[in-house]
Amino acid sequence: MKITKIETIALTVPLLRPAVIASGSASTGFHVLIRIHTDAGLIGLGEASPIASTDADAPGSIVEVVNKRIAPRLTGCDPRRMQECLALIHTAIPGNQCAKAGVDIALHDLVGKALGVPVYQLLGGRCRDAINVIEADIWIDTPEAMATMAKEAASRGVSAFEIKIGKDPAVDLQRVAAIRKAVGPGARLRIDCNEGYAAGTELRVLRAMEALDLVYIEQPVPRWDIDGMRRLADALDTPICADQGAYTPQDVMRLLSCGAADLICIKIPKSGLFHASTINAICETAGVRCTLGSMLPLGIGAAAIHHFAIAMRNVDVEMGGVYGSPLDYFVDDIVQASTVAADGAIRLSEAPGLGVSVDEEKIARYRRA
Repeated sequence: MKITKIETIALTVPLLRPAVIASGSASTGFHVLIRIHTDAGLIGLGEASPIASTDADAPGSIVEVVNKRIAPRLTGCDPRRMQECLALIHTAIPGNQCAKAGVDIALHDLVGKALGVPVYQLLGGRCRDAINVIEADIWIDTPEAMATMAKEAASRGVSAFEIKIGKDPAVDLQRVAAIRKAVGPGARLRIDCNEGYAAGTELRVLRAMEALDLVYIEQPVPRWDIDGMRRLADALDTPICADQGAYTPQDVMRLLSCGAADLICIKIPKSGLFHASTINAICETAGVRCTLGSMLPLGIGAAAIHHFAIAMRNVDVEMGGVYGSPLDYFVDDIVQASTVAADGAIRLSEAPGLGVSVDEEKIARYRRA
């Protein structure tokens, strides 16, 4: 079996509500559908889902990188020789992690289909049968509006909340306090600063937030400030989680060797399944737990996250939560059937690959001109 071509389609799908974080806001999701075609008639599905305010990749650059740099290297290769193909992907061009991750996902889907096994089998097999999706993202707004959002989610059975902060330390403290009051002492709260705090100003407010019983604090300072992350990890009782500073296995090695993170947030759309597996293995060897972020993908990217979560023992699906259905965030999805069941639980079948297929009418509807 040989790869014959790689197809890219840029898509835009509106969000149900604006997603506001410290580094920016969005009302529309930008995605790139990636299809790897073969001479055997099998097609692997992948998705790149960059976030403009936190990632260097953009849909246009992803299309360019995949079409001009990665596709020529993979065309003619046997996708079942995965290590060779992955090496070609990651040496095609420096950086561009979202583009590489999208092709990586498509390659895993393709190989799973070729071998007749689900992607989670390629990753080592199941370590859990199902995952309950019990979390909600609370985007930056006024303290009152964020508390209302959290209370409404709690009324639907949500018991874990990722609170987006990082714009104004004093108001952030009010935001977190209002949410704690709204959802009560039993809810699990974690805060995501998205690199929003400057070194030297973050310790005071984060110490005050600790009194509100946080599960962990995610990326409080810029990704390059490894020393700042280390100082916070030393000074605070609440675990410090690295996200934007942990794209590659090499990033994670640096963070852990410096004691700059107590947890690592793995995101399949930024690392791909192969590098994510390597990151997870590094962390497990070091005795460090991993959580799973998302970057708000559509159904293909969501399925990749779900296969990874089902397969990886070191990923703490209770502490960090797992991205559920894209329909919780977007007005629509491009897959015909979700990997999330009607009761909100993630249950994966024995279908080969990622187990999802795309709706061609929706691809046409959301295709970017």
